[in-house]
Amino acid sequence: MKKNRIVKTLAFVLLAGVLTVLKAGGAQAAGYVPAVSDLKQTAAEKDAITVAWGPSNGAVEYHVSYKELGESGDYILAGKTAEMQYTLSGLKDGTKYYIQVKASDGTKESIGKTLYDAVTIPDQMEGLRQKSWYYLIHKLEIEWTAKSGVSGYEVSLCDKKGKELQKKEITYGSSTFFDKVKDNVYTVQARAYTLFGGQKNYSSTGVIHCIPQARISKMKLSGGTLSLSWKKVDGATGYKIYMSEKSNKGYKSVKSLKAKSTRATIGKWKGKKLNSKKTYYVYVETICNKGKIRGTSGALYAWSTKTNKYVYLH
Repeated sequence: MKKNRIVKTLAFVLLAGVLTVLKAGGAQAAGYVPAVSDLKQTAAEKDAITVAWGPSNGAVEYHVSYKELGESGDYILAGKTAEMQYTLSGLKDGTKYYIQVKASDGTKESIGKTLYDAVTIPDQMEGLRQKSWYYLIHKLEIEWTAKSGVSGYEVSLCDKKGKELQKKEITYGSSTFFDKVKDNVYTVQARAYTLFGGQKNYSSTGVIHCIPQARISKMKLSGGTLSLSWKKVDGATGYKIYMSEKSNKGYKSVKSLKAKSTRATIGKWKGKKLNSKKTYYVYVETICNKGKIRGTSGALYAWSTKTNKYVYLH
């Protein structure tokens, strides 16, 4: 009898343990929310992304969050929805985002399903500018603000009449033109595009004038007067002469001239007559103001009155 009681007691303990495990497992199962499936981008706009996903059993709503590519912070909640799609608005154009969706049963969330390559369409070319023009080696450099969601850029070099001379398609934020560039004003047109839905989605076209610095050909300082001449830049609307007593800083504007000018004389510096025993540094900046596009060449070279040779400014 005692042996039977021991066996029955052990059986009861084992049964109770099994029931406890089953109960705990059932509670765990009841608390589990399956993740969504097939998360994908279905539409792209300049400031919005639409995503869609497969259902999660037991979910009553979905929580949609995002963050920009490269950001290290937490995801930002964009909104909640009972539908299986959502449009995130107020985003940056031409930008890549991480989009995360979590299913919720009203009290608990699933693990997040993340889309790592959602993109908006580019709006405008930003920061398009002439970076540098090394006319001694016929090298023109253009740059702009690159965006993470942009697939590529189309850049065209055109003459002053708008005729396309060279076209490039590149994936980074700068372009270089060789050989074809001379001492003329050119126009550069550029636009960005993002590949989505099997096609190129373009930004508007950015347009700038690319302007070479006027090249000083002769310069003479004598009797307190500096005489200089330069090669005419085709397409220029004017010139401005700068001077300094140091090669790398301190340049001040001393004279402005019209487009047809190719020579000038300077007799004073900072209100005083020029000293023929001193060394001055001079450069001529080219100006091109046409329509709504206004610009200057800036300067990479200056000329010494002592050596009549150029020095680099950058």
